[in-house]
Amino acid sequence: MILRATSSHRSDGALATASLLGTLDVASFLLTRRQVIFRESLGRALGSVTGLVLWSSLAGAGWAERRGRGKRLLGGVVTYLAVACGAGNLALMVVHFKVGKGRGRALLGGSLGAIALTSALDRISGA
Repeated sequence: MILRATSSHRSDGALATASLLGTLDVASFLLTRRQVIFRESLGRALGSVTGLVLWSSLAGAGWAERRGRGKRLLGGVVTYLAVACGAGNLALMVVHFKVGKGRGRALLGGSLGAIALTSALDRISGA
């Protein structure tokens, strides 16, 4: 199934902001815990690196799309990345709150995920 996503000016700014903040959030998490996380919890570290790649790819693809480069191809890529970032961060927030570790960072990540997912749905519906 190929999505024919169109860019909505209403959600572009929110998605751009969320993708930049998501990238910064994951990067700061990795930088502040790099001494321990890669040594003691490799799976968690790899998951965080995956999140960093997804958020930064979303930011880069969104930037290129807004600049008019490969608009047809990038529209679908941005939408898929937004869904992946959104669903992943919302799931991560739920897990953190379920195990009693839900604090500000988990809530921030979940909020950014909700913005990304809402923007993706907005793009799919063509609103």
